[in-house]
Amino acid sequence: MKSTTLGEVEVHEGEYVLADTFTLHYDPEIWGQDANEFRPERWMSADRPVAAWLSFGLGPRQCIGMRLAQMEEKLVLAHLLKRYDIVATDDTEDELTLRGSMTVAPTSVTVQLRRRKLVS
Repeated sequence: MKSTTLGEVEVHEGEYVLADTFTLHYDPEIWGQDANEFRPERWMSADRPVAAWLSFGLGPRQCIGMRLAQMEEKLVLAHLLKRYDIVATDDTEDELTLRGSMTVAPTSVTVQLRRRKLVS
């Protein structure tokens, strides 16, 4: 890429431009004042803003493996929930930390998997 100017920002050849998805994904104007809270029901609403969650990107350059990854997530979760009770422990810490420049991860998530008795 050649050097260019985007608005008032100069981008020089060899530099990277990254979308700030962290700020987007935790924006209280989009997700409400509890944007930092884990509320899975947020994703159940059909009227949620489509471009407000970019875990796989968006548009023509969206991750080609998105549907496969989502299906794998569902299969793994279904198998885990069928076979185990998942129990949180007191060791779990809720605080998220920035890893690298693009992702966040919990400091510590500790759970116990208790095998369920399967009925034949």
